[in-house]
Amino acid sequence: MPKYNLALVLGGGGVRCMAHAGVFLELEKEGIHPDLIVGSSIGSVMGAVYAYKKEAEFVHDFARKFSSNRLALLLERYMTTDPHNFFSKLLSFFSFTAGFVHSYWNQGFLSYSLVKRAYQDVFGKDVLSSRTFNIEDCKIPFAALTADLNSGNAVILSRGDMAKAVFASSAMPGICKPVDWDDMSLLDGGVISLVPVLAAHLLGAKKIIAVDTETKIKASIYKNSIETIDTASSMRGYRWNMMETKMADIVLPLEGISEHSFYQFSHAGQCVEIGRRAIRSKMKEVKDLIAARPDNAKIRRRKELETFYPYVII
Repeated sequence: MPKYNLALVLGGGGVRCMAHAGVFLELEKEGIHPDLIVGSSIGSVMGAVYAYKKEAEFVHDFARKFSSNRLALLLERYMTTDPHNFFSKLLSFFSFTAGFVHSYWNQGFLSYSLVKRAYQDVFGKDVLSSRTFNIEDCKIPFAALTADLNSGNAVILSRGDMAKAVFASSAMPGICKPVDWDDMSLLDGGVISLVPVLAAHLLGAKKIIAVDTETKIKASIYKNSIETIDTASSMRGYRWNMMETKMADIVLPLEGISEHSFYQFSHAGQCVEIGRRAIRSKMKEVKDLIAARPDNAKIRRRKELETFYPYVII
């Protein structure tokens, strides 16, 4: 198992993950590149793009394109429909009923092939259809965290088809179809770890910077079933997330990120700026961390948590 001096761990959270682009921009300005990137859910998408290109401005451009993608904007329009309007309620009822029936028989209504077309809209029509991008081709070592529906294991994908890996990592249960990978059925890595600090540790990271894009639990009026499911999912993983992020050497404070719901892709620009401010506020700590010896006490505590984290590395 290789050893990595500095790992950057990227949490999930829909459009909130665009904050990662801001983190990359500011780190690159200081000449800092992580030795390992690990992402969960949409965080894996952002991490994969940067790990492959190693160009922060490319990731920034990707965030802008992603925010104007037709599929993303369609989701945002649906989610922001006035819940008190009668016709909106009627449309939501029939669309939810049709989606539920379809999902019941198919384990989800978004397939890998459909989302791959969305990736093609972002990258360019010929990119994903003309060749396969493998994780092994990345300029920075990269891994995507997923969850195996068959065993309950955390599955850390560090090789293979990158587009398939990041889709598996961001395949929200009930919304996206599970991804077949060998004898496993893979789903959103956020089911296992919202911010995959332990995955980075298991891959050999000595020092870990975590970008926690998850919003904290708060009282709200939920407009539809998807918001309710998202909040319930966050509640389920909230305590483990607090424990796991404490295992990081630095956790970036994303002030204001909770104001942006995961589906508000038109807010990508604001999220990028939040990421930039967060890493600038911690830049001295980051530089001190790089120069310092690894915190052996923290490494031991991470190792103790392995017992509660059944996993497979691919």
